[in-house]
This record gives sequence, structure tokens and C-alpha cells, in this order.
Amino acid sequence: MIPLAGASRRFVATICTVGFLSAPPLCAQSLHATTVIAYDDKGQSGGGIFTRANLLGAPDGNVCTLGVGGFVTLGFAVTIVDGPGADFLVAENPFFSGPVGNAFSEAAFVEVSSNGVDFARFPAGYYGAQVYPGPFGTVPVAAYSNLAGICPAVFGPTIDVRDVVAAGADAFDLADLRSDPLVIAGKVKLTQIKQVRIVDVVSGIDLDGRGTKIFDPSTGSADIDGVTVIHHSGDTAPSRPTVALTIPTDGNLTLTISHPAGLSALDPATFGISLYGTPLANPFDLLGALTLTAVTATGFTVRLGGTLPPGFLLRMSVSIADQQGHLSGATSIRPG
Repeated sequence: MIPLAGASRRFVATICTVGFLSAPPLCAQSLHATTVIAYDDKGQSGGGIFTRANLLGAPDGNVCTLGVGGFVTLGFAVTIVDGPGADFLVAENPFFSGPVGNAFSEAAFVEVSSNGVDFARFPAGYYGAQVYPGPFGTVPVAAYSNLAGICPAVFGPTIDVRDVVAAGADAFDLADLRSDPLVIAGKVKLTQIKQVRIVDVVSGIDLDGRGTKIFDPSTGSADIDGVTVIHHSGDTAPSRPTVALTIPTDGNLTLTISHPAGLSALDPATFGISLYGTPLANPFDLLGALTLTAVTATGFTVRLGGTLPPGFLLRMSVSIADQQGHLSGATSIRPG
């Protein structure tokens, strides 16, 4: 294995040939939900804000409450497709509180459909304590996988809403559904996703994909701010960056960054890493602490080069765009 300190400098030097900010998304249509297809707030159970219009458009701090056990189905002007890394983001209104990496979160399941009838649910995971944290309690954001409402969202005129690092929120990769029975049967097509359904998790009752009870500190329900599409059928770019991040049970993470046109096609100003939902001031510092295990003309792979202690939770996001503004990002967690 090659220490990344020197490799990191070469990576920076290579992709810094041009340093301008990435171009705006190459799409004339909205990258956010444009219609509410179905909404059941369970009689406004749990209280909240039940304004459907707040579900549409970009996240802005205005939310719509699902109601305890309620759901909403959203439609889009674009067709979501399975691209490299995360394909869309769901923003709720959690906030950091308590120990570092903890947040007050209100969890929700996420499902997708290509025909409006069959919905495949992302394989959710909960790895926190099997006890209600209390109405003002917090839970580590790394205790949840493939659930919305966990990580705080960031928005504003300087934020690329597609960026899993800068925009925060919760990222969903359609590749996680490739083994779903509905996908295998062809009833849900990962290249033709037209609807996203978000279902409130009832704390201490609903189960994750492993049959484990999910707990969050809410006494109400999830409050949805918006959904942002990253990969869609209207973006016909011949090539784009790829960010692939996996964190196995032992914590020895693997990160691959590549571009078919070579590393010089990437925009270094957009490179970002966040830990537990908080962007690092200098992501290259962490990159330099990793170990280079493979390098080609189009990309490289780094690893942690060791395992993490038992019980150590980790949530990490990485993103980068190319000089044309095509962006790729990935989020992964290591359950303790």
C-alpha cells in the first residue's frame, strides 16, 4: 500500500488545472417535487404544519408534517434514474443537539415507484439503542441508514442543492434497491422512477429491514421540507464523475473517485467530505490520512487501512463535480 500524503498532493495538483466553481445543473426543468399525488396526515395526528405547498420546490425551511404514521407521495417533472452514487436527497428539519454527531431527528421511510402502483422501500437500518430517547433526546445520525429525517439540511443561494456534503439532508442511492423483489420482477424500474413516497416512522413500533425496532425522540412525526433530484433522464452528459464509498462492518472504509475523462476533468473547488453531517473545512486533510490502494488514468481508490473499534458509529459523505457541473456524491454509515 502507498501512503496517500504524496498521492494526495498529486491528486490536488492534477485536478487544480482549472479552479472555477462548477456550472449550474444542466436541466431546464425543476429538480424538486412539482406535485403532491397523495397525502394522508392521519387526521393531523401529532400536530404540526400541514401545508402541502411546502413539499414542493427546493428546501427552504418551510415544512409539511406527515402526521404520526402518515405519508406523502410526490411527483416530479423529471424522471429519476440510477446514476453513480446518490440519486436524490430528502430534506426534513432535524437539528444537531447533544454530543457531537447527535441530532434531534424524526425518521421516515422512503419508497420509489415507476408506475405509481408498486413502491419499493429502501432497506432501512437502525443501529441505536433499543429504548425511547425521550421527547427532547437525541440519537447519533450514524445510527440510521436509508431513512429520511436524520441529518440536518443546509440551504441558501451559495449551496448546490444536489451536493450530499454541502446541502446535507439524507441521500438515497437507487442501487440499494437492485435486489428488491419488485425491482427484480420489473415492476419498479430504477431507470424510470417517477414518484417518491415518504412514510413517517412510528417510534418504537415500526421495524427496519432487519426486523429491529426504530426509535427516534419525536412525539409527533416527520416534517418534510423537500426532495432534490441528482440524477435524471434529462441529463444526457456522455460522462460524469463517480464517487463510490463503502464502509463495511469492521469500518475499513473504501473510497473511489473517478472520471472517464481523467482526474483533470474534475473541479477541485467542489470536492467535499462531511463526517456525521458536518462538512470538513479541508477535506484533503482527511484524504491525506488514508492509504492509496489503486490508481489508474481515470481515478484512484483509498482505504482507511485499518478497522474501527467495536461500537464506533461512523457516517461519512463525499462529493465532487466535474468542470461541466455534473456532480456525484455518496453517503455511507458504519453501524457500531
